[in-house]
Amino acid sequence: MDTYAEVWERFVRERRLQFGGHTDPGWRDGHALSASFIIPVEESRFRERLEPLRETLRPFPFVSLHPDHFLHITLLLLGFLAEEPGEGDEVSRERLEEIEDSARRVLADFPTAKIQLSNLNAFPGAAFIEVHDDGVLEGLRDVLCASCGLKRPSGPPHLTLAYFHAPDGTPAPDGLVSAIARYRDWPVGDLVVESVEITILDLRLDYPEPETLAEISLRKSWSVSPHFS
Repeated sequence: MDTYAEVWERFVRERRLQFGGHTDPGWRDGHALSASFIIPVEESRFRERLEPLRETLRPFPFVSLHPDHFLHITLLLLGFLAEEPGEGDEVSRERLEEIEDSARRVLADFPTAKIQLSNLNAFPGAAFIEVHDDGVLEGLRDVLCASCGLKRPSGPPHLTLAYFHAPDGTPAPDGLVSAIARYRDWPVGDLVVESVEITILDLRLDYPEPETLAEISLRKSWSVSPHFS
């Protein structure tokens, strides 16, 4: 069974929601800004295929749909921004500059790649679209973690479509499970990953415009997508 199938089976089996997203007070713990490696997603290219998924989620009062400008694939969380980092999950701007320098060196040799966005799925805190790429983004994560001294996340890469804003442990309604199940086999489209960005997010706002600190290009090559016809 693949990782996404395991995530879905766990959601169906446990049927529990939690408060998801960057505004969760328990997660941000008083911090105002966080930094991440992301892959931006241009919503206009996928609007026709995304709208039915949004429509199936929209009726549920605890669903907070991402606006167009907020769609992205998070590769790695870099930490909460702090002038004088004291905790393991805090990071300074100087450290972000070091990470950027390391990333530019290593990604100069990492080829561009085509990924496939398809299928609606869910974590307890979010509804998302799966990323199918034969491990390309996992490889990208590995390279960045090794070169920049970062902690590797446990979950699979994904495009979050909506957060669930419900108290932790709230039972997931049967209607939500069945609504998502209708789109478990739903192609959204292909995306060519040519660069990654380091962004800063204001955690005090619901859906702020991410501040791009750096855009880092991958090596352009047409031989990097042998898995797609």
